[in-house]
Amino acid sequence: MNKLRGTAITILAAGALACAALAMAQAREPAPVVPHDPMVFQAPNAVRTTGVNVVRLINTAEAEYKSAHGGYATWPELYRSGIIAKHEKLGLMFGNLNLSEGPEVVPGWTLAMIVAADGQSYELSLRNLKDKCQFSFFSDQRGLIYEGNVIGCETAQAILVHH
Repeated sequence: MNKLRGTAITILAAGALACAALAMAQAREPAPVVPHDPMVFQAPNAVRTTGVNVVRLINTAEAEYKSAHGGYATWPELYRSGIIAKHEKLGLMFGNLNLSEGPEVVPGWTLAMIVAADGQSYELSLRNLKDKCQFSFFSDQRGLIYEGNVIGCETAQAILVHH
């Protein structure tokens, strides 16, 4: 019985170490890639984090707005509703964004948003104006966030694959 217990503990410990190693490998940031073309600019991770957090905040605010009003809001309506400011004031994930009502909702990022006439769906894109490849995030009422850039524009990652 003691031998079986010792084997079980060894297997559990090995599994825990393997899981920890995988988690650490996924958490490690990749080494920076220097593009061969000096005109190619890939937004640093901190800039991309800002972009994805803006989209997360908008999705969160839209869900709250729909719950209260029965439909999704246009960006001006959503911004003026106070929901955005409320989430920023809470200071959790969205505290440092300081969104504005203009199309450039945070410096360097422009928002385009379409709400269906019946208010039951929306689509948004948030584009990085400083990135040559126009790196962008896209989302809709499902809350899924997609990323992309101009077709044919090589990013630093694409260059790495080709060389």
